[in-house]
Amino acid sequence: MTAIDRVIDEALNDDATGGLLPYESWEKLKGETAGAFAAFRAYRDFGPERNVRKAVDSIENDETMRAKRYRVWRKWAVDYRWRERAGDFDRYTEKLRLAEMRKTIEAQGERHRQVTGKMLDVVSRKLDLMDPADLTQGNVTDWVEAAIKAERDAAGLVTPNGGGQKQGELIFTPDFQGL
Repeated sequence: MTAIDRVIDEALNDDATGGLLPYESWEKLKGETAGAFAAFRAYRDFGPERNVRKAVDSIENDETMRAKRYRVWRKWAVDYRWRERAGDFDRYTEKLRLAEMRKTIEAQGERHRQVTGKMLDVVSRKLDLMDPADLTQGNVTDWVEAAIKAERDAAGLVTPNGGGQKQGELIFTPDFQGL
């Protein structure tokens, strides 16, 4: 199963809709001819700036044929509710796109949490090896601030980006070199 197939399955089984999707109006309608449906697909796939004239112009070069085709397509557009069906299709594909984006963001967050966990393990081991007498007030303050910032960044909370530090960048004192 491909990634898009999984997203489609998840959208179809979305708990918010109780597993039910509205009628998929962008599919071929009963009684709609193959020609009318092909014309609708050309219109639908033209994108958000679509209109019948632009769709016809995009596939027809001959001016006389364009005028004839435009009249036929305009009638089909009314008879088969092209604007409504294309809008339904746009909303559906946007939902799929957002679902895929959400999955990507969640996966990135999990990777960030794993890396942060490993980093905290290294820091913990280093702290266990250090003699408390070697700690200065400045070390402790810097480490606490860095730990809090790392935790907030990993959780996706916004923190001020001060001191020329890049978001997600941790700066350690020389005590941590070689680890």
